[in-house]
Amino acid sequence: MPTHPLFHRHIVVDWSANATPKSGKDSIWIATIDATGTTLQNPPTRAAAKALLDTALTAASDAGERVLIGFDFAFGYPTGAAQTLSGGDWQTLWQRITDLTTDGPNNANNRFDVASTLNAQSAGDGPFWCYPNQHHGRYDALPYRKPQGYGGTLPPSKRHAETRASGAQEVWKLSGAGAVGGQTLTGIPVLQYLRTKHNLAIWPFEESDTAHLAVEVFPSLIDPDPCEPVRDAGQVRALAGAIAALDVQGRLAALLQDPNNQHPAVTTDEGWILGLGFEEELRAVGRDLSRHPTPHITPSMRPYEKDPAAIYAASFATVTREARLDRFPPDMHPLMTRLIHACGMVEIADRLAFSDGVSAAGRAALTSGAPILCDCEMVGAGIIRRYLPAGNRVIVTLNDPSVPAHAKSIGNTRSAAAVELWRDHIEGAVVAIGNAPTALFHLLELLDQGWPKPAAILGFPVGFIGAAESKAELAANPRGCEFVALRGRRGGSAMASAAVNALAAGLPEVSHG
Repeated sequence: MPTHPLFHRHIVVDWSANATPKSGKDSIWIATIDATGTTLQNPPTRAAAKALLDTALTAASDAGERVLIGFDFAFGYPTGAAQTLSGGDWQTLWQRITDLTTDGPNNANNRFDVASTLNAQSAGDGPFWCYPNQHHGRYDALPYRKPQGYGGTLPPSKRHAETRASGAQEVWKLSGAGAVGGQTLTGIPVLQYLRTKHNLAIWPFEESDTAHLAVEVFPSLIDPDPCEPVRDAGQVRALAGAIAALDVQGRLAALLQDPNNQHPAVTTDEGWILGLGFEEELRAVGRDLSRHPTPHITPSMRPYEKDPAAIYAASFATVTREARLDRFPPDMHPLMTRLIHACGMVEIADRLAFSDGVSAAGRAALTSGAPILCDCEMVGAGIIRRYLPAGNRVIVTLNDPSVPAHAKSIGNTRSAAAVELWRDHIEGAVVAIGNAPTALFHLLELLDQGWPKPAAILGFPVGFIGAAESKAELAANPRGCEFVALRGRRGGSAMASAAVNALAAGLPEVSHG
């Protein structure tokens, strides 16, 4: 049975903590494998690399694609270090490092000052150590030589990953041959930026079947591509190719599972290197790639939820969590949830204006058989008839033959003229306006002239001329009617009909697991 890759694009990054722009050996290399083949880039600065990765994630998201990005610096520190250095977990330490770090467009950075500041939180003389010879005397709490006390007054010297990966150095060392501490301090702020801006999960701390995924890699696990004259370039090319090949073959998922005998701190503090425990498998794939072209990633559909109940449950749970609906009256939650679900924008919760009794009044009116008056056919079409508790009539008068002539006679739009045909139905009705600002404006004018009052006005006209103003008028003076309106230009038929559906049925009964 054919398998589908977990990711559409595979990127491996060899990071650098250089203080000046640099290309070639010991600089930043980015290998990308996707449906078009392999791309190798060598940005001279971290700022340029960050921009390239930012653009790649944006393009992938816009195309509905999922990306795996591997970075060759540590995502975490040895057990207990996050608590010691930041008073929290890995996320707290990441944010602390990000807040302390400055990294200019030409690579000038303060990584040694950051390490000194973090060291000041520790009881011992460390844990970070080493700096360039010419920096002697600059740092209050950063020793030049490796301190004593790791695993005692200081956190452990190595993560469990470093004890397993041959040749991997401890993350505390900031300078000298093979040091990775500076790469980590300059890399984490970039990852934090990408994580905040994009739907990017950090492995193995976070799990997601749909997000882009950032993983820690160790290019020395695989032989470099012999066709690349620069070893760093050959390593990222070979590792990206091996990861992509395993994904195409349906074998990458095993690498993303916890390796045997993994310490619990790996997923809470330390992180892990992708491929540890699978070195022979990676090397075998690498040998195959040296004889065959790098695999192309054939675009395929990403996995998606197909159970309607699960879709509703996850959607409404997301709305509740992200919109923080507990700030609002409980009887407004179904209405607000359906409105947000209809447009996909949790921020509209803060733009809704409503009267205290609109939900109760609207539900009572529908239960008693009141009609629903809509300003356009699209609003009426969006109302789910099986939800209506009394087989309520849905009335749309916009296309009545008399409307065009009447619009001319009153000097207003067809939408406004159609409202005048509601006269015999308006008392106690539910009004849903999702298109025309003039319909809402004229309804308010007619109420000022003594028309009977509807039970509830659902005001969602949309557009640039009059939409915000008509809803502001309703909110400022609802003429004694219960109402809900979305402030500003946004609105639309889907939202107006969603409001009716919420009053008619609340939220569907779904299983939350």
